[in-house]
Amino acid sequence: MSGADEEEAAAEDGFEALARRALERYELDVVRLTLIADDWNCTFKVETADGDTFVLRVNLPMRRSDDEIRIELAWLEDLAVASGVRVPRPMRSNEGSLFVQAEDVGVPEPRRVAVFTWIPGDRLGEDPDPRLVAGLGEGVARLHEHGRAFQPTAGLRLWDSPFPHEDGASLFDEANADVVQPSERAVFERAVEATREAIERLGAADEPMRIVHGDIHQDNVLVGAAGLWFIDFDDCMLAWPVQDLGVTMWEVGEDEAASPYREALREGYEGVVPWPERWPGEIDIFAADRGLIKIGGQVHQRAGTDREELHASVQRHAAVISWYLERADALR
Repeated sequence: MSGADEEEAAAEDGFEALARRALERYELDVVRLTLIADDWNCTFKVETADGDTFVLRVNLPMRRSDDEIRIELAWLEDLAVASGVRVPRPMRSNEGSLFVQAEDVGVPEPRRVAVFTWIPGDRLGEDPDPRLVAGLGEGVARLHEHGRAFQPTAGLRLWDSPFPHEDGASLFDEANADVVQPSERAVFERAVEATREAIERLGAADEPMRIVHGDIHQDNVLVGAAGLWFIDFDDCMLAWPVQDLGVTMWEVGEDEAASPYREALREGYEGVVPWPERWPGEIDIFAADRGLIKIGGQVHQRAGTDREELHASVQRHAAVISWYLERADALR
């Protein structure tokens, strides 16, 4: 085993030990714990002696506050019983809390840990049936309707700037001029300005912000026997529905070949509530913003990776962002 493999195995062992410590605070007779993913938060499949299955999430240490995690889980708890949208239900600990804090010598700092019901199914994927995309639109609309009335949300992050997670400065840092060259930088600057203007218009309107999922895409929707399930609410924020829909529009496709998906999504959404755009092209602006957020995060997190590969990703994102900006201009 290489040194890197040994480090990875040690990290997995540390997280498993931490997860087991956290599970001691739940009424669960655990017989098996299996690592699912460690590419952002660390998640495990939890199997119990009575045949039940759960998901355990070990949160990143600094990205979100206790209040943000508590609000996310309270929203999920309410959605699970009252919304008509299928979501995983968070499990309360023996003390009645929605998450617990656990630590282990193999993990550098204490972590917040949450446990959820297990959702069986396959991810919606990159080439879904348009009928499922319409179901996705219906579910997004129901999430938006529920979020409109959900309280309290004090302490939740606001999506009141083009970069709600503050990763965007890397795109304009001279240290990254080799991967963000003048033509791409110009596209990103246009998108930042267009997004700021769109947010200012939203702020001047009479509709208040509401809690939204913030990351609805094909990998965060599962297709099961009962229908569609929405998962991974870890990016929920206070925002407007058009911002949330911009995320999904970016993810379902960035060219005319994807038009049937966008149309199916809108059809499903409008079966529940009116389409929330105030002016044509508004959601396209926020689709461009989704691209900004994604590439900003890549450049911020991948400073030590292959620079040519990173520049190629910057070029791809700039081309798609430009496409959305041009589409928004044409619709006005």
